[in-house]
Amino acid sequence: MNIRKTFVMFFLVVVLATSSLSNSNVLASPVINQVGGYTHCILRYCTKDWFDIDCDDECKRRTYSTGACLGPFPKLQCCCKK
Repeated sequence: MNIRKTFVMFFLVVVLATSSLSNSNVLASPVINQVGGYTHCILRYCTKDWFDIDCDDECKRRTYSTGACLGPFPKLQCCCKK
């Protein structure tokens, strides 16, 4: 009985230590296509009602030269180019 109690205690300590070392609060950074020159992604996702033309207009309003919807489908994000 004493060995089982020690093993369970050791197992719980290992599980708690492992879970405390992992960082689950990491947020993914926005997708930025550095190769294409897109250096800034705004916090707006493209939809079927708000797509490339609207993104381009929003980027131009923010003094960028152009904008496009980039990223993995369906989470396309509006990114701007200097």
